[in-house]
Amino acid sequence: MPWCDDCDRFYTPTTLTPDGHCPEGHQVAEPSEADGEAKVPWHFWLLVVALALYLGWRAVEGIIWLFS
Repeated sequence: MPWCDDCDRFYTPTTLTPDGHCPEGHQVAEPSEADGEAKVPWHFWLLVVALALYLGWRAVEGIIWLFS
């Protein structure tokens, strides 16, 4: 969401002028210019690993069940 330092508030993209200024005429800073790409949280990867281990173990149990 675009932020105007002079007005000290956020604006929606539809309220900005076509050249990227706020309604008061100040240049608006884009957060994409300052922020980098968002990272995936560590607990998401923990869940992915846990799911892979669980499904791997269930596959091993299924193979053992087929041959017994």
